[in-house]
Amino acid sequence: MSPIPTHLARKVSTIPPWDFRCAWPVLVASCCLWPVVAPAQSTGTVPVNPPSSTLSNPIHAEKFTVTGTVVDAVSGDPIRKALVQLNNVPRRTAFTDNSGLFQFEGVLFGRVSLTVQKPGYFSEQDMSRTGVQVEVRADSAPVVLKLFPEAVIYGKVATTDGTPLEHVTVTLTHVAVRDGQRRWENQASTGTDDDGNFRFANLQSGTYYVGAGSYTEQPENLLPVDEVPTTGYRGMYYPAAIDRASASPVQLSAGQQSEVNFSLSEVPVYRVSGIVTGYAPNQGVGLQVLDQSVGLLPIGVEFSAENGRFDVRGLPAGNYVLKAFSQLAPNQSVRAEVHFGLSQDLHNLHVQLAPAISVPVTVSTEAQPSARHARGPNSNSFFAGPLTSMRLIGSGPAATDAFASFEGQPGQQNLVFRNVDPGRYSVRIDPNWPWYVASAEYGPTNVLTDDLVITAGAPTQELHVTLRNDGAELSGTVNVPDGIMDPVTIIAVPQAAANTSSRITSFVPPPERRRAAKGDDFGLGMLAPGEYLVFAFDHIDGLEYFNPEVLQTYSSRAAHITLSPNQHAKVALELIHTEEDTK
Repeated sequence: MSPIPTHLARKVSTIPPWDFRCAWPVLVASCCLWPVVAPAQSTGTVPVNPPSSTLSNPIHAEKFTVTGTVVDAVSGDPIRKALVQLNNVPRRTAFTDNSGLFQFEGVLFGRVSLTVQKPGYFSEQDMSRTGVQVEVRADSAPVVLKLFPEAVIYGKVATTDGTPLEHVTVTLTHVAVRDGQRRWENQASTGTDDDGNFRFANLQSGTYYVGAGSYTEQPENLLPVDEVPTTGYRGMYYPAAIDRASASPVQLSAGQQSEVNFSLSEVPVYRVSGIVTGYAPNQGVGLQVLDQSVGLLPIGVEFSAENGRFDVRGLPAGNYVLKAFSQLAPNQSVRAEVHFGLSQDLHNLHVQLAPAISVPVTVSTEAQPSARHARGPNSNSFFAGPLTSMRLIGSGPAATDAFASFEGQPGQQNLVFRNVDPGRYSVRIDPNWPWYVASAEYGPTNVLTDDLVITAGAPTQELHVTLRNDGAELSGTVNVPDGIMDPVTIIAVPQAAANTSSRITSFVPPPERRRAAKGDDFGLGMLAPGEYLVFAFDHIDGLEYFNPEVLQTYSSRAAHITLSPNQHAKVALELIHTEEDTK
């Protein structure tokens, strides 16, 4: 057998044929588009030194020069003093000159990844989390690397008569797509200066919401001692909305500077007082006041641990949440959350602390002796590590996530969700090889198809998960045009489950090897039996692949397949260009 050519002798990120650890119900993988040559080491392609047997090939041992230009993605102008990194072994760096040019000499034949950075800009890697792939050879063309200028949101908070307001809290919320799901992320918060100005810089293109918090001048600032404020300013979302649902988003493109101004009306302010119960004697209690526009308000809450009395002064009319939390023991939290509307002084508000909500989890297995993966490789027993990891993903702008943790002695550990806030959640279950999720139920709720609802004061139930090991395997080919060098992502979507999990593995296919490759381009393992739609995307950044309505746009180009236990099925897929199909 002839030696393996240098450009084929590469470490690639992959899952060994027996190690299919994809989560159910949605499974995501990126196809390598050539036969597996080495076990996974890390995400992405990492070139390594070629075997000594290949050095006799003068073409592959020869060194070449990699040149290119760094340009502004918006204006097209060259960018000087940008730091370019060639991710090879060893890693090398260079700065661009006044014309935006860079050069690396003495680079071995093969594939390398290039990244670039400069303050005030975002790189293509920042936008897509992958570097630019380059084929190093004698006829390699110069590379063009793009940097995207930062966007900025700035503005002013003033009264209706134009008087600037200092120390008003302004928050920025970003609407992003993470792991295939639309999420609300608290991007930043800041306070206005003495001229009422604020500024958020270093922003990527995207959708943002800006909120100005409720504000009352505190006695320690300008008012005489012991004088209680009688008026303040009610918070709002831009441009003049009382909540985020009715606010207008700010759409930013790369390099854009958007001005956002607030005009707050003066309104009466009121006092809220009451008592906290359910905490340990002389134990401290944390109290927070939140409104609908910016969340946590920078307002003081007076509290006496001796009698449990609390007092909040200077709240403008509106809707608020009072949160309280304390500890009964080192591992026993108590908390409370009270919602109230304010149009006059509110007295005798009772805040009853109660143990934080915990959701216990039991995981059982139904091992099938006849399963394809009944035993692990070179092992006489099943995988001995944790069977699965789990998290609760909150729904809505104010939602928080919760992660299951292992508790107990080694060998007797149980999964439990601690300190879960009331709300609606989708459940993500990521089992380890060789298992898939056969069922997951919270009382009468099938959390694979329906959301999990946690209600304050209601008794919690046990989340029961059943795993099986007779999953199906799916492999196939993708018709990828020549010249595509970026990862191709395969998504298998079960038709019986609305809540979905994902797992992504990236591969970067060299074009010349893809053309010569024989056999399958990708493989997915441990799939739950059932019906699937299978997609092949050129990229999934910004794609809500957990949203059935979004995937419906591409369903005509997906493959439909029904999988049985222990089945090994094959499909042939067409590459979907995500950007083109969403225009």
